[in-house]
Amino acid sequence: MQVLSGQEVDVAVQALQAVAKYDLMRVKTYERKENLADRIFVSPIGSAVALRFDDVGYFNRVYCADESVFAMLPKIEAFYREGPFGCELVGPPVAEFGNASTISRTGWTPANCYAWMYAEDCRLIEPTHQTTFVIRAPEPSQRQQFLTTYLRAFDAQEERFTAALRNMRHLFDRPELDFLIAWHGEKIAGVAMMMRDDRTALLCAGAALPEYREMGCHGALLAARIRLACESGCRQLYSWAALGGQSQSNMEKAGLSVVGTTTTWRLSPESRV
Repeated sequence: MQVLSGQEVDVAVQALQAVAKYDLMRVKTYERKENLADRIFVSPIGSAVALRFDDVGYFNRVYCADESVFAMLPKIEAFYREGPFGCELVGPPVAEFGNASTISRTGWTPANCYAWMYAEDCRLIEPTHQTTFVIRAPEPSQRQQFLTTYLRAFDAQEERFTAALRNMRHLFDRPELDFLIAWHGEKIAGVAMMMRDDRTALLCAGAALPEYREMGCHGALLAARIRLACESGCRQLYSWAALGGQSQSNMEKAGLSVVGTTTTWRLSPESRV
């Protein structure tokens, strides 16, 4: 793997912070709109931010862009001790895969490897993706379809759909979010979102339904969001993807570059007692 420069890793830190801001925005929206103050907790722990949602294990994450987080593990463990889940620690990006810090404490195991993605100026990207998919924003009457497709595309458990839909419907009230649906003829094939923050944009929540994967749907959604970012006055693009996966490959083809990697660590629920 290419060894990246320190400047690129600095940009990877910005990508991590953008993803953390996206997750924080979502849980705070759910907390406020659904009166979930007794189920959702956010805590600064040193320079890290820890999210805990006692109904949804996915959101139980700690984001920290520097090495200080590894001295905060006892405090992190204490924060999650009262909930039913452990957590995933998303630590500082590194320039080369394999150079990440390790955790020797009982209960922590390596989890996922992510690539942080970046494009300095979306105007310099020409998203000329050839596709049979039609991409457009959902009509208000199609919002339920959007959310159901989102859950299916990300392989959510069906028994969780009702609670997830109740929370996620409030995201349509967020002015910084854009929503797109990919259509294949008369059928929905995939969905994607984008979060704008001044002149930056985070490409997030892009996925195709299982029956439309490896058909160019994800690439079409990427191209559409890049165009939308430019039209909205954004310049810098951020995202993240499973390291070495199809999503990373699609983003690189779309014009984004890998600017760092992170190996995350999982705290198992059993180790919290």
